Amino acid sequence: MADDRARTSRARPAAASPSRRQLLGAGLLAAGTPLLGGCFGLGETEGLVLEQPGGHVPAEFEDRQRVVIWSAYTAHNAEVIAANIDAFHAAQDEIYAEVQIFDSYDGVESKLSASLQARQVPDIVVLSDVVWNRFYLAEALEPLTGYFDTSFDTDAFDERFLDEGTVKDDIWWVPFGRSTPLFYYNREIFEAVGLPDRAPETYTEWSEWAKEVDGLEFDGNRVRMRAYIGGDDWYFSGAIRAFGGAYSDGLDMTLTTEESIAALEYDRKFIHDDGYGYLAADATGDFTSGACATVLQSTGTLSGIKEAATFDFGCGFLPQEVTTGVPTGGGGLSIMRYASAERKQAAWEVIKFLSSGQASVDWTLGSGYVPCTKDAVESEEIAQRSAEDPRYQVAIDQLAIAQGPDIARRFVPEMIVEAKNAIQSVYSAGEDAEKVLTRMEKELEPAVDRVREKYEQRVGE
Repeated sequence: MADDRARTSRARPAAASPSRRQLLGAGLLAAGTPLLGGCFGLGETEGLVLEQPGGHVPAEFEDRQRVVIWSAYTAHNAEVIAANIDAFHAAQDEIYAEVQIFDSYDGVESKLSASLQARQVPDIVVLSDVVWNRFYLAEALEPLTGYFDTSFDTDAFDERFLDEGTVKDDIWWVPFGRSTPLFYYNREIFEAVGLPDRAPETYTEWSEWAKEVDGLEFDGNRVRMRAYIGGDDWYFSGAIRAFGGAYSDGLDMTLTTEESIAALEYDRKFIHDDGYGYLAADATGDFTSGACATVLQSTGTLSGIKEAATFDFGCGFLPQEVTTGVPTGGGGLSIMRYASAERKQAAWEVIKFLSSGQASVDWTLGSGYVPCTKDAVESEEIAQRSAEDPRYQVAIDQLAIAQGPDIARRFVPEMIVEAKNAIQSVYSAGEDAEKVLTRMEKELEPAVDRVREKYEQRVGE
């Protein structure tokens, strides 16, 4: 998400623009950033109840308690949720759940920030693993621990994923559409150049294998080893860990350590010195068309790649280097603090339904996300799918070494904005990795300072 550059008029000098550092300090480069200091301008919030957003309740449900869900899931996944909501409506006669869809997690985040300032809130919100934390800091989320009971206890969820939504022994965000990246490779290309039918064990091995692929023709394309994704730093956040680095230690940034720099330098060399990779406009499309031999993509993309690819492909764990580097990602469900007690309880009933029984199984099978509930993990249908296509099992097995985001990536919205700018500078223009990461760390200082006090209050020991 690069910043816009103003054009200077020839007729008269343009007014001086604020620097990126000033914008970061003001929190203006991250659209929808929660207003931590002012709690969205709500004033006194104790006991505050905000109205629901507008919508439409069908006549057959007009006597039920309305629950508004803001969802980031579109296209096929929206249809899967809609089918589960229809099943929920048929299973009881007290609650009507209305799903309102926004394009992407960023779209939900931006709309939710604006809605709070407009003194309206939905009841359930789909928030990503690096977004819910910011609304937690802004004290806009409802603690969920007290809603669990013997009929639906915390053991309904995968413990690793549930821990990601837990702060100070309270649960604020429950897992729903969770994922990790997978290593996708074109089996036919690998076979043609004599490579093993597996993912490379290390990033070093990946580079060595790229020499064999370089210059190969496949389906009319001159193949390169890897298509890079510049619009999402999720994949780099895994690589930096694999090289022994990190975005941060707590809120203290560690982008300029030798290990962190090595991760981005690897990418610079792979693309610009060796010519084995490139910044793609559509990395997944390039992979399914045979233009590249490998790509890192979400586990949730497996079904789509399977449908689009006209060749046999394999899936494997992400490469290691100094250590493992598998980031978790995806979304979860939160209830908003400023909904009424009746709306909150009804919202919990919706979450309970979506996260258990056949609804949980259908969501996992339909969406392609990894199972994150007990009912899905133990499902015979999901076990059968993995037996029929072991590529689905790879995603489940890789969870054992997966980790949640670094603290600064979770709580500093500008971190992801600047990370995208940094990797694009290297992937596209070939800038020096150390120079880029040093600049990134310096420009993020005011953004980190802005959240540090609230973080220490709400999260710190």
